[in-house]
Amino acid sequence: MLVRRKPTRARRGATLVESALVLAIFLALLFGIFEYCRFLMVLHVANNAARDGARYATVNVSKPTTFDTTAYTDAAGTVYPSVRDYTTARMGGVDRHITGYQVAVYAVDPVGLALSPPVVRPKSARTATPPVYPDPFNPSDPNRVPWNQATFSERIAVHVRGVYRPVTPLGISTGRYTISLMPDNIPVNVIAVMGSEG
Repeated sequence: MLVRRKPTRARRGATLVESALVLAIFLALLFGIFEYCRFLMVLHVANNAARDGARYATVNVSKPTTFDTTAYTDAAGTVYPSVRDYTTARMGGVDRHITGYQVAVYAVDPVGLALSPPVVRPKSARTATPPVYPDPFNPSDPNRVPWNQATFSERIAVHVRGVYRPVTPLGISTGRYTISLMPDNIPVNVIAVMGSEG
């Protein structure tokens, strides 16, 4: 009896195509998970850095007004890093994952905190109606109140901001979203608020 064998070449080609499709979907899912986890890590580190920076600012209100951006050297020669440098050091290099990374330190407007929901905004030097609130990232804003003029129990904020951009191989932009279905620009705005100890 003669047994006919089916040709195997056609099946090999179909297996290759099927494998390529499954592998492409699997890699997109894998890189999407990797990118999302990386984004969560950046947010977590920025939250911790802002909180540490706010704590550092609240215990150093006796330092000069420029201490938010300039290091301070005391009479004994001890150098204290500025609040911005201290916060950036707490980022541990993760600040390089945020495009346009900036840090601002400011006294918080108590009226904004009393709103429902609370609004964290800089305290204004002007008493105009309606109030004009300064840009916390503009040190030359004339409406700005120095961060270290927050009295005891008033709040001081450290604000970290920038833009997170995915970098995985499948993070190729196709308009507003990447292939891994993440937006190609995600704003990062982290604010930590603590009571002044001055």
